[in-house]
Amino acid sequence: MKLPSDTTLPFFAYGIFRPGQLAYFQLSKFVDLSRSATIKGGLRLRDGLPILDRTIRGEVDGSLLAFRPQDSGNAYDRISAMEPEKHYCWQKTRVEGVFANVLFGESPQKGSVDCEEGEWNGWNDPLFTAALEVVEEELNWHQGFEWDLKPLFRLQMAYLLLWSSIERYVSLRYHLGDKATQKVKQLAEEQAFVDGLRQHVHTRHTLGRANQPTKKVTLDPDSPVKSVMFYYQIRSNIVHRGKGVVRDHRVLKDALTQLLPIFRAVLKAAEEDARSTDREMESTPTATLERSSNGVLPIFQFLPVPNAVDVLFDL
Repeated sequence: MKLPSDTTLPFFAYGIFRPGQLAYFQLSKFVDLSRSATIKGGLRLRDGLPILDRTIRGEVDGSLLAFRPQDSGNAYDRISAMEPEKHYCWQKTRVEGVFANVLFGESPQKGSVDCEEGEWNGWNDPLFTAALEVVEEELNWHQGFEWDLKPLFRLQMAYLLLWSSIERYVSLRYHLGDKATQKVKQLAEEQAFVDGLRQHVHTRHTLGRANQPTKKVTLDPDSPVKSVMFYYQIRSNIVHRGKGVVRDHRVLKDALTQLLPIFRAVLKAAEEDARSTDREMESTPTATLERSSNGVLPIFQFLPVPNAVDVLFDL
């Protein structure tokens, strides 16, 4: 989506970019100041994403992020590249007396539901919790092959559900658009995936593509990119065809046995890293925002009241 009209302003984050959430790592190196704040309005959910509806009477919790002047453009480039225009639009709004850029919901009442929890937390997504429990249950219950193919179909269902969880994760972390292959490859860059691959995969394995049988993909514990595409190809093969042979059951079972704990480790490491970054930001001194000769810049100073921000704006 397009950049906001004024990229020197702070950003009010209430979703994936809020400190402690899945995509905050993309902004953390640009942030000069972060503090908790609330904005008038209410939260709704569309496609599992939080959208801010200013027509609802209430308050939404979030964080005000002030970027370093030299990094402000880069920060907003990251935000705009991540967020889809069909869901959000930029508006400059006062947040507790501070002018800030805010992503409001585009037509927030259409195709959305109330956010019952009142505050969005991406780590509590059912695809990261209950769905993975279902995958584990199906894997444990259908270890053996049967000629009626029911265990095979159950494992196929479980594998597709696991990939729904993985694709949800890489979307919230890297890009909310439809660049599926690109997002999946970024999973291979996470250290927890690299470590998990070496822990759970001990041999190389090749697999043909359902739509191009002459081309093969390889599972290699020393090549995270090749391996993640191997696991993704199994998913694609299930979608494009259903095979009823013993070998497919074994391949599926092995892939689930490996990929489920690897992905759980990725989730755990990412959340722990996000929480630790959030704690670091909470220990940062609060600040005043004043107009300088070069624009609105954060000037750090300790304040007697936590979360207090004095702002002198003449806009």
